[in-house]
Amino acid sequence: MKLLCLGDSLTYGYDVACEYRWTTRLAKERGISVCNEGLCGDTTGGMLYRARRMKLDSFDAFFFMGGSNDILMDISPDRIRQNLEAVACLFQREKKAVYVGVPILTKAESALFGWQGRHDVTRHNEALRSHRQWLLQLAQQYHFTAVDFYGAMLQAEQEGQTNLYADGVHPNEAGYAVMARQAIQIIR
Repeated sequence: MKLLCLGDSLTYGYDVACEYRWTTRLAKERGISVCNEGLCGDTTGGMLYRARRMKLDSFDAFFFMGGSNDILMDISPDRIRQNLEAVACLFQREKKAVYVGVPILTKAESALFGWQGRHDVTRHNEALRSHRQWLLQLAQQYHFTAVDFYGAMLQAEQEGQTNLYADGVHPNEAGYAVMARQAIQIIR
């Protein structure tokens, strides 16, 4: 299988060596070809722009995840949803398996790294919670399969794994391992 993974830095695997990215671990574990089109700093608008220019018929399945950067930049939820729904429509037309990734929450220390203001963390996480619910509904509406990284990270933390983030926004090696386990369970 050849899987296209479209997204931002959470898809790319920001700030870890290639072998620790969830996409690399998925490819190795499942024995599939993964085309990682995660672009650090990308927004849902950028993802849509790039998806429209790709040769989609060369892939056997699709994964997309976005919205974190849009939320951190205070882009309206309506705009985020319009962009991701347009990506969903592009992939659905191919009549192949589609997976929707659900982004993770941020942590307070993200403000120390300049990813967001310290007074914005709670508001942005509320927006990410709402975004999660919308993505789960989108997956159901289009008969796609959700890959709930958000839920997987929360569960790992509840089970005692506390050091999963590098900078409050991006996972570290342990965090990407949690994401990889989730993807491996779901993407077939």
